[in-house]
Amino acid sequence: MDCPNCGTWNPDDKKVCWRCQTPLPKPEPEVKKKPLTFFGVPVWMMVLIALFLFLPFFWQCAMLPR
Repeated sequence: MDCPNCGTWNPDDKKVCWRCQTPLPKPEPEVKKKPLTFFGVPVWMMVLIALFLFLPFFWQCAMLPR
């Protein structure tokens, strides 16, 4: 991290600049992306369950004699 006052590089764990003793800004923690869920179940799993439930139904409807 560079000092906003003198531009000197400082390690990320330092709270003040080692050269000019200016307080350094706190680094913001990285925000982790939350997986897309539906009632606590991942969406990809809901799609897979829906396919397994509805695919046989639609298959039988398509195979009916006309």
